Amino acid sequence: MKAILLLILIPLLMLGSLPAYAGGHYASISIASMAMATNNRAKSLKVSSPQQAAQLVKRKYPGKILNVKSARVNGNPGYRIKLLSKDGVVFYVNVDAKTGSVRRN
Repeated sequence: MKAILLLILIPLLMLGSLPAYAGGHYASISIASMAMATNNRAKSLKVSSPQQAAQLVKRKYPGKILNVKSARVNGNPGYRIKLLSKDGVVFYVNVDAKTGSVRRN
């Protein structure tokens, strides 16, 4: 009787472990593909980080950078940067990450 029970339970236990393994396997594939897609997107962008966007803005507009946020610029990924000019005026500059263009609002 115990032998029959073991013959039934062992295959069921093995089947029960397959979805967990398969789920982990597919999850690792999807994480790898997401990393590759992110890497490919970064290669196609002229500005790939908030620090790089801030450097571009500082070259064109002197002043203190107060804030850098990710934003859509002309339908492309980009950055919205808040600056304080030397004469005390607060203004915003948009950086299009795809083209690298820098524009003041």
